[in-house]
Amino acid sequence: MGQKTQSEGDKHDEKITQPQAELARAYQTIDQLHQDNMQLSNQNKYAQTPMKKKGISSSNSQKQGYEARGSLTQSYSNKLSTRQFIAVVAAVAAGLTIMGVGVTSIILRHLQEQNAKISEQKTRKLSSKPILIPAWARKNSLPIPTRQKGKENSQIVYNLKNPPSFKQSEELQAIVNDAVNLAAARGLPTKPLSITLIDAKTGEFAGYQQEILRYPASVVKMFWILPLYAQIESGMWVNEADFHLYIAKMINESDNEAASFIVDKITNTQSLPSLQSEELKNWIYNRQQLNRFFQDAGYKDINISQKTFPIPYLKLSEPQGSDLQLRLNPNQPTQPIRNKITTDQAARLLYETCYLQQAVSPQASQKMCGWLRRDLNTLSWKKEPPNPNEFNPIRAFLGESLADTNVQFYSKAGWTSSSRQDAALIATPDGKNIYILSVFADDAAYANDSKVFPRISRLVYNRMTGH
Repeated sequence: MGQKTQSEGDKHDEKITQPQAELARAYQTIDQLHQDNMQLSNQNKYAQTPMKKKGISSSNSQKQGYEARGSLTQSYSNKLSTRQFIAVVAAVAAGLTIMGVGVTSIILRHLQEQNAKISEQKTRKLSSKPILIPAWARKNSLPIPTRQKGKENSQIVYNLKNPPSFKQSEELQAIVNDAVNLAAARGLPTKPLSITLIDAKTGEFAGYQQEILRYPASVVKMFWILPLYAQIESGMWVNEADFHLYIAKMINESDNEAASFIVDKITNTQSLPSLQSEELKNWIYNRQQLNRFFQDAGYKDINISQKTFPIPYLKLSEPQGSDLQLRLNPNQPTQPIRNKITTDQAARLLYETCYLQQAVSPQASQKMCGWLRRDLNTLSWKKEPPNPNEFNPIRAFLGESLADTNVQFYSKAGWTSSSRQDAALIATPDGKNIYILSVFADDAAYANDSKVFPRISRLVYNRMTGH
């Protein structure tokens, strides 16, 4: 900054040469103080690191975060007294005033340059962490996908900006109501239940509590492939095939390790120990581009930024470090932020991807829908005796009761100890009926009932096809 200001002063008359030199020296003083202060801060940082535990910062660690924000007044407060700092800034302001230069714009530009340097250093620090991959990826000698040069921090948008315009149908609503009654007849609560039904061929729809945001479990993985393919289509990645096994395991097997790896690649983040101040802000901003991708396209209040756990290759049985910080709800600390999706949004995604085939691009839609296709032939999924604790995307979900129908079936299911979810597009062999059924049940009673989803699915199929 000092050299640039001095060279500009050479163009002025002799009356302002001396004040400008003083201004240059003032900037040099500030920069030197900044460097000294950063060294002191780093010494403090290494001395205080052991104070952090379980994502909760000690008061000393908070001071480190306070300094790291890059604010001029904060960064130099430990080095200068208030009076000394005001004197330095006054000298800078005086020099600028004599030269007739705007004080605010020049100081702001200086601060922006300093903040940009700090941000670049932090980004380099975060991205320098070693990249871990699952054991099965190492066994298969999978290459680590790499971004094209110059696109390391690029962000993408969803090409379909507005929700589809569906017509409310009394006939479909009667089917949905009967599905709700079926659950109630089994003694299951209906308050935690949501259903969306869309007749793709007519553009009609119906639903029950379909706009309530609910925990989607592994249904969220169906959403993650859209921003990934948007990046692939935009030329962000060197080789699409590097992702194929990860996608297959994430969608077909609902593998959390593959899903974690894909989330990290999409957002250019990693699961890290607890972060502070600007580092945490930058990390959260990058991870939440998953939300922005859909929210900007009308998927209101959707949250898909949380990974699914456990993740064995990261030795994470539950959220820790930065993943735990991402879940922190300042307004309700005892209720962490979780992934939230509506059945309406899950149905919309399937409609845009597998029916319209316009999500990202027709070519990308065909690929993504291909990953979601399920083989309902019992030889491919039915095991005797079944393992009640093993996740099976057909057994106990919407596809099980349609195994004898020869329908084309595309789906993503989710299951936890306290919930059951599934979203599917079903097309009859003759092409006369194509409909989307999305069912979320956020209650342990549904998690423990292996018959309710298959029976709801068969009821809907019989009514949609006239059987």
